[in-house]
Amino acid sequence: MEKNIFGNLNDWGPVLEKLEKLSQSRELGNCQDELIRLLRFDQNWRLREAAIESLPFIENPGLNLAREVISLIKRKDLYYDVRILATDGLEKLAAAIVNNRGFDKDILKQFVQEIIKDMNTLLASPEPPKFHDALRNSMNQVKNIEAAI
Repeated sequence: MEKNIFGNLNDWGPVLEKLEKLSQSRELGNCQDELIRLLRFDQNWRLREAAIESLPFIENPGLNLAREVISLIKRKDLYYDVRILATDGLEKLAAAIVNNRGFDKDILKQFVQEIIKDMNTLLASPEPPKFHDALRNSMNQVKNIEAAI
C-alpha cells in the first residue's frame, strides 16, 4: 500500500476512521510500516492505543511490527495501561506469526526466545504487580507458542 496512508497524524480523527476501516476490511496487514508509524507517534495516546487494539486484525504480521510492540512494552516512559495493552497485543501477534508459518523455524524460535528474555528482564525489574501479572500471563502464552514451534 501507499506510504503515509494515515496522512497527518496530528489530525487524529480521520486517522482513527482509516484505521478502523482497514481493520474491518482485513487490509491492515498491508500497512504494517504505517502501523509502526502510529505506534511510534508520541503526540497522541489515542492513536497508539487504537493501533495496539487493531493488532489482532492483521493477517500475516511481520517480525518488525512485533518488535515495535516489544519496544512499547519495554518503554518506561509510557503509562502502564498501554504497556499492558501491548503485552496482550504481542501475545496475539506472536501466535499469528508462528501459525502462518511464513518464517523459518529457527528464526521463529529465536524470535520467541527474544520475547521471553525481554519479559524475564522486565519481571526482574521493580514494576507494579499489575504490570508483572500481565507480563507473566503473556509470557505463559508465549511459552505455549514456543512449544508449538
